[in-house]
Parts: sequence; C-alpha cells; structure tokens
Amino acid sequence: MKEWENYFVLTGTGAVTLIGLLFVVITLGAERAPRDGQRLLRTYLTPTLIHFGVVFLIALLALSPEGDRLILPFGLIGIAGAVYSLSILLKLARSHETWDALLFHAGIPIVCYLGVIAAAWLGVTSTRQAYSALRLVSALLLLAGMRNAWAAATEVAHSKSS
Repeated sequence: MKEWENYFVLTGTGAVTLIGLLFVVITLGAERAPRDGQRLLRTYLTPTLIHFGVVFLIALLALSPEGDRLILPFGLIGIAGAVYSLSILLKLARSHETWDALLFHAGIPIVCYLGVIAAAWLGVTSTRQAYSALRLVSALLLLAGMRNAWAAATEVAHSKSS
C-alpha cells in the first residue's frame, strides 16, 4: 500500500477540488435556474457530488493507518452507491435521456460501485488486489464525474449566453 499513497492523495485531492468547482457551477447557475432546476440538481449534480465524495472517502480510508483492516466497510459503500446509482438510472430511463447521460451518470457509477463491492470481497484474502480494484474504481468515478461536471458547466455557460 505504501507505494500507492501518492495515488490516493492525488485522487482524493482531485475529488475535493472538483466538489468545490461544482459548488461554483451551482452558484453561477442559480441565477438562471430553469423551473425544473431542483429536479435537474437532484438528477445530475447531486450524484456527481456523491461520486466525488466517494472517491475522497476511498482515499481517506486507504490512507488511514488502519487501511488494511478497513477494507470490509468498502462493501457497505459499494452497496449504498450501487443502489443509489440504480435509482438514478431509473430516473434517467423514465425521462428518456440520451445514451451518454445514462452511461456517465448511471452506468459507469454502477460498475464502479460493483467494483467497490468486489474490492471488499477481495480484501478478505488479498489486500493488494483489493487496493488495485479501488484504484481503478477511483479513476473511473473521477473521470465520469469530471465529464458530468464539464457537461453541467457548459450547460450553465450556454444558459447564461442565451
């Protein structure tokens, strides 16, 4: 685990930084929020915020001195995240969203949370394999979240110029 400390420091820092930028986007977009702004916030920005928070939580747990013994709580994080992402998928499917919205807002996060569950299972026998899975999950959630934050920021910029 020692050789991957910098990785978790970087992903955790990146996630927290992007959370801050999401707050800026939300603040800037609040002035020109559409009527269904609350629905859009709950469907698109809140899940992105949660996914960044999970990346940060993974980094915190992985970097803690008890990190090797905390591998099983990742299972709970994975189950909660998978259930939440499935609910987002159902909301998006009901509103007939595009394939890329389904993929980045629900599909990739569901796969990632299943990866967190797998990491917890792997952690019972091999901490090294568990952390390998967590590194992949962190990267995927961070990349999907970056795409989602970019989509939100461009939407805010587009609505301000209209």
